[in-house]
Amino acid sequence: MKASWQSVPIADLVEKIETCDPRKKPEEKFRYIDVSSVSRARLVVTESASLSGRDAPSRARRLVRAGDVIFATIRPTLNRIALIDGELDGSVCSTGFFVLRPKRDVLSRYLFYWLLGEKFTSAMEKLQRGASYPAVSDSDVRAQRVNLPPMGEQKRIVAILDEAFTGIDAAIANTEKNLSNAGELFESYLSSVFSSASLHWRKSALSDICSIKHGFAFKSEYFAEAGPFIVLTPGSFYESGGFRDQGRKTKFYIGDPPAEYILSKDDFLIAMTEQAAGLLGSSLVVPESRRFLHNQRLGLVVVRDGVDWHNDFFFHQFNTHGFRSAVQETASGVKVRHTSPGKLGAIQVFVPSYSEQVEIGEKLNMLLSEVRKLESLGKQKLESLTELKKSLLQKAFSGELTDDLAEKELDEAVA
Repeated sequence: MKASWQSVPIADLVEKIETCDPRKKPEEKFRYIDVSSVSRARLVVTESASLSGRDAPSRARRLVRAGDVIFATIRPTLNRIALIDGELDGSVCSTGFFVLRPKRDVLSRYLFYWLLGEKFTSAMEKLQRGASYPAVSDSDVRAQRVNLPPMGEQKRIVAILDEAFTGIDAAIANTEKNLSNAGELFESYLSSVFSSASLHWRKSALSDICSIKHGFAFKSEYFAEAGPFIVLTPGSFYESGGFRDQGRKTKFYIGDPPAEYILSKDDFLIAMTEQAAGLLGSSLVVPESRRFLHNQRLGLVVVRDGVDWHNDFFFHQFNTHGFRSAVQETASGVKVRHTSPGKLGAIQVFVPSYSEQVEIGEKLNMLLSEVRKLESLGKQKLESLTELKKSLLQKAFSGELTDDLAEKELDEAVA
């Protein structure tokens, strides 16, 4: 921090705000900003509710004005921070927000950026209390110190950050669009393959070409942090299909499993429960023999004698909109939907010749591989852009940020 700067607690930089109780005027309308109203990605209030006083939540108490900065003290590391604009002037926000109404010697946008910086976010992470709903108190926020330069320097820093963050956000939006386009391209090709297939490929009920075997209910007393076996669960599936390494959430098994539930390499499984949206009907191919266990709610495909079955072809077919929709129609349950081998067996699937299955599977694998490469590069770029924001904030609040430096780093990140 430069010599001309001061270290000032937030309490000395903000005005006292007004509180209100909309329920005292039951007929009067007001705009309500809840914690969920703030977009973590865009750092703005994306939606606010128009309520009558009689419908006001008990936590609707804090009156906000244009230029205020709001910071959610519930789950503070999520960085739900926003600047109140003119349209929201006079709205009421939740007591889950700390409202910063800056005094004359500090800019609103300077405070806004300070709350995004590493020093403040790290302090909130250390101070948060509670397991289910970690939170910090208003006094915790007030006590945090701000590196405060003179007003002219604040304006210079804010102008640089505004321009840089606008450029970064544009690059993020463009990268996300490219990622979406790549995924849509594959989905379009996948759909065209199986829609044109109806002209000449044979269709059959799934039960005519395979049986689907239920898994085993392994006893939790044998679950461990390490062990010779891994119990596959719905979390082992990607929603778009494929094996997902669960990392620290992996369920290792140290018991003696029944031999028929020890899986072999290339065994084909279907998720029969939807513990996450889009999971029902997802498939995976077991990557290794005698390592993974066939758990309940997962269906093991047992191909019937004499049937042509190529894993890659059916893996892609099971990812089509048509197949997933058919699986959804078989499902029951409200909170967690699930299906059964018998219901899955009634679904009609395409069964071309084995050579056609291999050809189609290889083409789709190649295209999917290219898409995943693009996705990997895109995700790396998104990470670098996010890190660039952090880097610029760190330099800004240490007095090192210049226009040229910000422009140079942005050009390198989007290249």
